[in-house]
Amino acid sequence: MKIQRINDERLIIQNLKNIRIVYALQTLGMVAVLGYNYITNGMIGVRENPLWIVFIASTVILAFLSLTTDERLVSKNLQKIRIAYAVQTVGIVAILGYDLIAEGMDGMKENPLWIVFIVSTTILAFLSMNISVDHENNKGSAKKGLMISLIAVALISIIVGTFTSFSEGFTAIDGILTGVIFLIGGCIPFLFLFALRERKGDNS
Repeated sequence: MKIQRINDERLIIQNLKNIRIVYALQTLGMVAVLGYNYITNGMIGVRENPLWIVFIASTVILAFLSLTTDERLVSKNLQKIRIAYAVQTVGIVAILGYDLIAEGMDGMKENPLWIVFIVSTTILAFLSMNISVDHENNKGSAKKGLMISLIAVALISIIVGTFTSFSEGFTAIDGILTGVIFLIGGCIPFLFLFALRERKGDNS
């Protein structure tokens, strides 16, 4: 499918609204992490977590950009949230990247910020699918596209499961479970995309 620049003002506004939703969820996740640090270790625990710097920076930037807010300029207001969301995401990636370098993959996954990042990214991806479908000019069969995608996911799942089974420290059961989890996780977005395309076809 050919990627085109979105010029539809309605879709642009919808995309920015999606970012606003994810920004709010991501901010709540950051507050929850910092709140947990405060409860367990007090204010010292909060200050030792570099996440508070990201939280303060994104909040200050959003507040600064909103000083001259005109409620009639919906697009402008949403773009300010997009900037704050970008600052948040870059900060989160930097923190997780530092954990990955310093403590490895296990150390990074132990940081609850990892869950916040994965959840917010996944939600944004699913919300963006609706916009992608509305912007598509592809007249191909939605069912055909779904079948091709599912076959590809199934083949990749088999390969991943096989490699896991023959990897040191893993058993055949581990390989099967890994392949099944990969298959289920890979099919969900394609099924969701198929449902959106079918709904679009029914409405057109």
